Amino acid sequence: MDASVTPLPEEPHLSLVQTTDFFYPLIDDPYLQGRVACANVLSDLYAMGVVRCHNMLMLLGVSKEFTDQERDVVVPLLMKGFQDTAREAGCLVTGGQTVVNPWCTIGGVASSVCSMDKIIMPEGAKAGEVLVLTKPLGTQVAVNAHQWIDDPNRWEKINKVTTREEVKAAYRAAELSMARLNRVGAELMHKYGASSCTDVTGFGILGH
Repeated sequence: MDASVTPLPEEPHLSLVQTTDFFYPLIDDPYLQGRVACANVLSDLYAMGVVRCHNMLMLLGVSKEFTDQERDVVVPLLMKGFQDTAREAGCLVTGGQTVVNPWCTIGGVASSVCSMDKIIMPEGAKAGEVLVLTKPLGTQVAVNAHQWIDDPNRWEKINKVTTREEVKAAYRAAELSMARLNRVGAELMHKYGASSCTDVTGFGILGH
């Protein structure tokens, strides 16, 4: 499942829905990377049909390779992007953990308390049902192609089928797509009676 569902013993009709995730840097803009990381954490709740997030924690790994200047510029932008997206989702970042790490990472924990009728479990899909995508596929391809622009050996593998301008445009579209919340999708799942859902990320649509 995209998130854990834990019934609350003291409140039999309520469950705690909770998920955690983190990202290595995928994109060059620290602020946008913070937004992408927060949207990614929240997307696991949305994939369970949970529309409201009641609390978020931020998990931040500050690279030990950063210079003082890099740290003072990058870290506040990462945090601001994460916090702005949490506010857009209607919740606040109330705590978390920051560590020094070999790599820069950012992620978090998203939690919600709701009744089971607000949760859409992932095992309800049946053969013949329509598959609906809330975002376009191919994000990882767009990000990788953008990285290959500066690697002559890799760029040579794809420069017969695309141009630098097309790659840059696809990369920008991927950035904005990753930073966009899936909350409307979660709302529409309830409106139209979706039977199941999952969040397609690192393993691609077949893996998920």
